[in-house]
Amino acid sequence: MATVAVNGAGPGIAHTQAYLESKAVKETRVLMSELCRQFYTLGWVSGTGGSITIKVHDDSIPKPQQLILMSPSGVHKERMEPEDMYVMSGNGSILYSPSPKPYPHKFPKCSDCAPLFMKSYEMRNAGAVIHSHGIESCLVTMINPNSKEFRITHMEMIKGIQGHGYYDELVVPIIENTAYENELTDSLAKAIEAYPKATAVLVRNHGVYIWGDSWISAKTQAECYHYLFDAAIKLNQLGLDWSTPNHGPIQNVKGISGSNEYINITPKAMTRDSNSGSDPLPSCIVLDIEGTTTPISFVTEILFPYARVSVGRHLSATYDTAETKEDIKLLRSQVSFCLYDFNG
Repeated sequence: MATVAVNGAGPGIAHTQAYLESKAVKETRVLMSELCRQFYTLGWVSGTGGSITIKVHDDSIPKPQQLILMSPSGVHKERMEPEDMYVMSGNGSILYSPSPKPYPHKFPKCSDCAPLFMKSYEMRNAGAVIHSHGIESCLVTMINPNSKEFRITHMEMIKGIQGHGYYDELVVPIIENTAYENELTDSLAKAIEAYPKATAVLVRNHGVYIWGDSWISAKTQAECYHYLFDAAIKLNQLGLDWSTPNHGPIQNVKGISGSNEYINITPKAMTRDSNSGSDPLPSCIVLDIEGTTTPISFVTEILFPYARVSVGRHLSATYDTAETKEDIKLLRSQVSFCLYDFNG
């Protein structure tokens, strides 16, 4: 049988059995089970991962004191029933625990995300929080392992993020993953504090936490965030920079000192750093070739492949300009000279 604890969440508010079984609580339970099934089809909560929590809306109760429903941990979200949800007070005390189910079901346990959900409620006065393991939210943090932020602009779906418009730059902080979910609590809280405009926090190699004023707001934003993460991944695959207004080509520079890793140098990264006050980086670096300032391998492994990939695009864009026509004329004359010299 389910466990019910009677606690007070605030002045004049008693969590009686009747209140826990009220229409508002029942409707929120049903809603959460429906959303979990939908999120499963989207790939956000597969393999028992991910979680969701919603506050039971009640105009007569201040939001910080409203009842909280939270999904259990380690269960198949698409098979959850309304009675499987935990009910908690505004301060996180468990008022209702679901009944155990027979083998092979595990004994019920409240979501491992509970401490992180509570931070979102406390620090952002949220009405609902979604934790997704969607592959987009994982891969987008791996494109640049050193990045502490995800930034994107000039994408229509940014308008679906609270407080943002098409021309705005959306910034989502990225925190490092840990072995256990609750160990993320402090770093999530720091990110929430450091980014007051953010409504999401990415966890590298893990997923994303997204909150909103209501379940509708959280769901809407979650869909928009996943769209934008997916767009960034696909733009990166096309060699395009998602973080700039024109989404132009990413400039790839191979690592120095024999490194085999490529570093994405975007136009944004080349601008003056307003925080450090450093001078702007040059837009290009010209090196001598063929063993003087760089090894010959730089020519064969970097310059030649770059030319093969880029020359067609450059000619298509500039073929009618006087400068390109002159370059082509010089190349043709050099080829003719070399053929004449080779044939004697």
